[in-house]
Amino acid sequence: MKSTMTAALLGAFLITACGGPTAPAEPTAEEMGQDEVGAPMEPAPDPRPMVFEAMSKTAEAFTGAITLTAEPRSGLNSPPSMKLVGANGLTYVTELLPGAAEQATVIDWKALFGADVAVTGDAAPGAPSIDIHSIAREEIPAGAVNGGFCGKDAAASFIAMATGLDSGGQPFISIAAFKGNVWPPAAETDLCGTFNYIPPAPPL
Repeated sequence: MKSTMTAALLGAFLITACGGPTAPAEPTAEEMGQDEVGAPMEPAPDPRPMVFEAMSKTAEAFTGAITLTAEPRSGLNSPPSMKLVGANGLTYVTELLPGAAEQATVIDWKALFGADVAVTGDAAPGAPSIDIHSIAREEIPAGAVNGGFCGKDAAASFIAMATGLDSGGQPFISIAAFKGNVWPPAAETDLCGTFNYIPPAPPL
């Protein structure tokens, strides 16, 4: 029950931060690269942050606890955006890349995250799934002694966020960081590392 409730809580946040799937019957103004005349601005996402405690040694070493916050979209055509801030001040602002996980054919997602994870966006509620985010901004403060997700010598360009994972009854999320200028990765060597975090407890 704890795992199911936590997955539901995290799912609600990710729907806010990343948006839900849509399937219009015909091309819309947004799909044509333009806002519909008179269309209202999308409501701002829930500003309440979610704090995830570091679970793996890499998470402890590179970020400590992280805070995820859904960022407002700048316009109807803008992708969903999210901010990730580590306890040491390491900061990432990301943009969702819909459908990008299944493009990364050189990555063995099951081996990476230790579970079968859905990559097509149609996972059952609470089931392990992946979202890919491009990194729009990386800020590495002096307090981040190990550098960013890809260390001191390379910038992280993309993250894969796996949710719905479980280890011995403990739900967790895992973030895999990638370097390189384009997605999908050209090789597994573009993977910088994985970082595991414990989601907040569900409300009583």
